[in-house]
Amino acid sequence: MQTFRYAKPQIVIHWLAAVLIAFLLVTGTFVLADLPNTAQKIGNLRIHMILGGLAGLLVISRIVLRKRLPAPPPVQGEKLAKLGHMALNLVILLMVFSGVMLSLQSGTFDAVFGSGVLPEDFKQFTPRKIHGLASRVAMGLIALHVLAALYHQTIINDGLLSRMGLGSAQAGRQS
Repeated sequence: MQTFRYAKPQIVIHWLAAVLIAFLLVTGTFVLADLPNTAQKIGNLRIHMILGGLAGLLVISRIVLRKRLPAPPPVQGEKLAKLGHMALNLVILLMVFSGVMLSLQSGTFDAVFGSGVLPEDFKQFTPRKIHGLASRVAMGLIALHVLAALYHQTIINDGLLSRMGLGSAQAGRQS
């Protein structure tokens, strides 16, 4: 059973980032993608852009904290877990970067935060293609992340979820 527990800032940032990224993926895929590029879309894009930037900052904060604070003890599949976390962080940061590049290249930044107009179609811009592909990869990596956590919790029964604040700190200390 686990006795290690991440520091509270790591736990809070992890769950804030998780909720925020899930929200952005769902709304980007099922709301923004289907809205026509009219003035009515600008408010939604503003929220998406601001929250996307915040998600990027949270991921960077997680990486910095992970380097500065004590590392957890190894668990079964540790190398694969590190690879998965690295891939997930990189894909989220790629989505933020491609979103920024798309907003600059397409004039969306000016439309959302100034007086510009939205392009007729975002799909003509290469960063949009990268952003869309990265979002699908992120969804897959998140699904694998959740499945791996559930596997550790239910099959291996090592109390892994108690590291991230799910379950009591004591649950991870029981034999």
